Amino acid sequence: MFWRKMLAGVAGGVALAGVSDVQLRSAWSDDRMQLGAPLGLAAAFQSEVGDRIFFSDASAELGTRGRLALEAQAAWLVRYPHLSVIVEGHADDAGGAAHNLAISQQRAEVVRRRLVQMGVAPARIRALAFGRQRLIADCAAAACAAQNRRAVTIIGPPLDTAVVAPLPVPVARDDLANRRLQRRVN
Repeated sequence: MFWRKMLAGVAGGVALAGVSDVQLRSAWSDDRMQLGAPLGLAAAFQSEVGDRIFFSDASAELGTRGRLALEAQAAWLVRYPHLSVIVEGHADDAGGAAHNLAISQQRAEVVRRRLVQMGVAPARIRALAFGRQRLIADCAAAACAAQNRRAVTIIGPPLDTAVVAPLPVPVARDDLANRRLQRRVN
């Protein structure tokens, strides 16, 4: 009888410890999330403000949604001035490869100019055109093709903000000083 109670007590204690461990881990995860555990800046950018701007057929003009999305992107980018940005222009419009490349370049440049107008440093932003090279939807339906008429803002690596100090000007030394320096180095 004693051993039964003892075994039941130990089993109950192990079960309780297992449950409390799960609860502690959950609380620890919540604390970590509230402290701002890094998700990765690119993922944070994409989840907080979105990374895509969509365009009408054969157009590089920003619509209302595009302007609002760019305002949010610019505000986020101003908070992180050490990051570089690549704006990719994409197209899936009627016409040849040269036309699609040109319209995708115009889309990337429109987004770049708008971000600069909103306070993002121009040196941080590169605009690239891909035309039809990177389709996300390959179909003939109009709604499907509209997904390819876009500009995507990609968070790049941090800029090298370290100031490079100029190299010191070599000072002419007499022969004895040069020999002493060589001995120290070797």
